[in-house]
Amino acid sequence: MGQELLTIEQFAQRMQISRSTAYMWVAEGRLAAGTHVVRIGRVVRILWNEELIAHLLTLSLCAYGEQKRPTLCRRGKGGRNRIALDNSFIDVM
Repeated sequence: MGQELLTIEQFAQRMQISRSTAYMWVAEGRLAAGTHVVRIGRVVRILWNEELIAHLLTLSLCAYGEQKRPTLCRRGKGGRNRIALDNSFIDVM
């Protein structure tokens, strides 16, 4: 597998996530600047290679570790707050 420089939109499409999630991952530092993310002025590119895929797999495996994953519960009649984290998960931690 070779290396490619992808736009945020192309990266989001390959990962099957939204564009805003891809921007959030960059802002949170989940993708390391200089290693996975290249910025030149306002232009942002993501270096797609085997190292990036291995990094993302590592993040997904150790995100929760052996902990119980949070459950989602429905609240309200609709809109933004329709699905939220179950409060019992927060109490357990």
